[in-house]
Amino acid sequence: MSSDNKRVIRKRLDTLRRRSSPVENHLIDEYAAGKISRRDFIRRGTIVGMSLPFLGIVVAACGDDDGGTATTAAGITTTTTAASGEPTTIRAAFIVPARALDPVTISDEGGLATLGQTGQYLTWSDKDLNLIPVLAESWEPNADFTEWTFKLRQGVMYNDGSEVKAADVVASVEGVLPGNAASAAQTFNIAPGGTVAVDDYTVRFMLDGPNGSFPFFTSSDNYNAAILPAAWWQGYAEGNYEQTFPGTGPWVNESFEQGIGAVYAKNPNYWGNNGNQADRLEVTFYGDEAAAITAFQEGRIDVIPHISFFGGQALIDDDNAVKQSIGSAQHRQVHLATDVEPFADARVRQAMALMLNRQALVDGLLGGFGSVGNDHPFWVNYPTYNPDATAQREQDLAAAQGLLDAAGLGDGFEVTLHGLTEVEMPDLGALMKGFAGQLNGVVLNLQFDDAGTYYDQYWLDSPIGITNYGHRGVPDVFLGAPLRSDGTWNAAHFQNADYDALNDAYVAAPDLETQRQIAGQIQQLLHDETPMIVPYFVDFISVHQGNFAGLEVTAMGHVNLVNAVLTG
Repeated sequence: MSSDNKRVIRKRLDTLRRRSSPVENHLIDEYAAGKISRRDFIRRGTIVGMSLPFLGIVVAACGDDDGGTATTAAGITTTTTAASGEPTTIRAAFIVPARALDPVTISDEGGLATLGQTGQYLTWSDKDLNLIPVLAESWEPNADFTEWTFKLRQGVMYNDGSEVKAADVVASVEGVLPGNAASAAQTFNIAPGGTVAVDDYTVRFMLDGPNGSFPFFTSSDNYNAAILPAAWWQGYAEGNYEQTFPGTGPWVNESFEQGIGAVYAKNPNYWGNNGNQADRLEVTFYGDEAAAITAFQEGRIDVIPHISFFGGQALIDDDNAVKQSIGSAQHRQVHLATDVEPFADARVRQAMALMLNRQALVDGLLGGFGSVGNDHPFWVNYPTYNPDATAQREQDLAAAQGLLDAAGLGDGFEVTLHGLTEVEMPDLGALMKGFAGQLNGVVLNLQFDDAGTYYDQYWLDSPIGITNYGHRGVPDVFLGAPLRSDGTWNAAHFQNADYDALNDAYVAAPDLETQRQIAGQIQQLLHDETPMIVPYFVDFISVHQGNFAGLEVTAMGHVNLVNAVLTG
């Protein structure tokens, strides 16, 4: 870039800074001073509501103009592909929804992917952990992060022809709070009555306490945050979403059959850029991966947006199947009940963590499609992860035995490990049983059940258990519900006032540097107390046919096929 162009950009930046909030100017100062990276600056800027063009001006003014990923207003990365001009149908295989599609109760990946073809969010959490405007065009906090004001995109229509208004946002947020969104609402400090329509296109969220990451509550990170018409909410009954599939998305539902599949047509009135979009989308639901793999190999399916290494190895080893994977904060949590013997003693919990060969687990169970964990939920790619807080735990059987000896359990103990009969989790349990068997007298009995049985009977009431936690763009949900003394998902029964205070400080932290400092303290505390073992984080794998292009997924399980095309 020439010096003249840089002077023009800096002059424009000066003008923009005079209209910027103290929060935005502080972030610019941190980036200009080299305290945070370009990637972290862009990500944090999107969270506090700075637009991508504004962020680009700052990056260019600071001399870092190496470009980046172009993202549309709809929150989708544009894929340039050759279109044939002929009517096209995309055939996709989704995991079967676990229950009736319902914005209040949805909590599973299959349901999320299906509802997401018609429903959309205020914001989109992309694969790089940035927040992208969708139904909201901008947002900003007040000075202490206790209020967030969102401006809606005007002229966006639902598929019934009505326009998206602030009253719809209020009705949607208030409607989902009693359901599965309750844990997220607790994490992000939003309570019933806290969402207010300022005018037709402005919504204000008044929080119970400061929260620097609140926009993620409004995003695709929140299973239950799709915006639906206020009139629909007035007649809400559980399960009635499947009757009309209201929404603002690029697809209009033509048919839906529980457990079988769904058919969608291109939405001719879609507000976003859908120039490459196929004419139809046919979704087939599969209860197990083997059936989806067979359909793919027989040419009846174009794309499987999510497949596990454990169940999908036949395709992962198939040179004719195109694979893509993205890193993910999805992880398995092994809770250790801190109020139940033998795990009431932190030394026993630490011994359990030291018995694992984590790299062997990643290589053997995930085929290398993952990364080792260190017994806290801070994924290494989170900007707030503190790499200097604790050393990576390695297998050390001698140290583990020494801790058991010191705790008076040198001759061992016997306990039942509970878990889910999903993907590789039973095999993780079997390997943990083998590792434990290398310690004197330690016996892990295994009981793995379907999701209904596990969550109803054993998740929150077992001495040790394995639970799957899906991806999130920020770790706030992982830090709140499973670990706080009042957490609704606290399977470890962890009661620690120091942790609660650190969690409060982390949530309220105004800048990345402070968050990272507090994160380091949390990492250390969880390392010392070990209420949970996080053995690894799991990559998100997709497969598609060679003539298919244009898939976008998030590690949470969202599937965006607006740019999907068949090239031959």
